[in-house]
Amino acid sequence: MNEQEANARCAELAGSSPDRETHSWIAKEQADGTWMVVKLAVPPPKAPESVKTVSEKDQAGKEDPRTPLEQNFPPYGIGM
Repeated sequence: MNEQEANARCAELAGSSPDRETHSWIAKEQADGTWMVVKLAVPPPKAPESVKTVSEKDQAGKEDPRTPLEQNFPPYGIGM
């Protein structure tokens, strides 16, 4: 078996095997140069169910809800 045949067999097993929910298959080269299919007890990766979006606006870039008077003076009395 060559590399292309082993990869094709891996894809076939990933799509039709009863163990496809709990196992994965990979092609592995042997010492003599031939290829074999190896069954791993690792489930295949799942596609994400939803896309998480991130806001482009930074938290520090939010507008200040305080009035200009509140923004210019500290929250404590001066000299008191």
